[in-house]
Amino acid sequence: MLKNYLKIAVRNIFKYKAYSLINILGLAIGIAACIMIMLYVNEELSYDKFNKNYEQIYRVQADAKIEGRELNMALTPPPLGAALVRD
Repeated sequence: MLKNYLKIAVRNIFKYKAYSLINILGLAIGIAACIMIMLYVNEELSYDKFNKNYEQIYRVQADAKIEGRELNMALTPPPLGAALVRD
């Protein structure tokens, strides 16, 4: 039964070449895009996991208002690290 299905599929591929090429090319591009997205997400989720205490990593952000503009920055002064550990 499976052999018969494969034979019919091959016949249709050769009979409708342009339509088959578009379908196969679309499927290949879709699978490649899914794999690339999966690799990107995997890379983003594994960021900083080389550190043995990666659960304890925090991001310190500074919210400031300078000359009427609100700024959100991940930049902080160096003494802040020691102050955070101490307090």
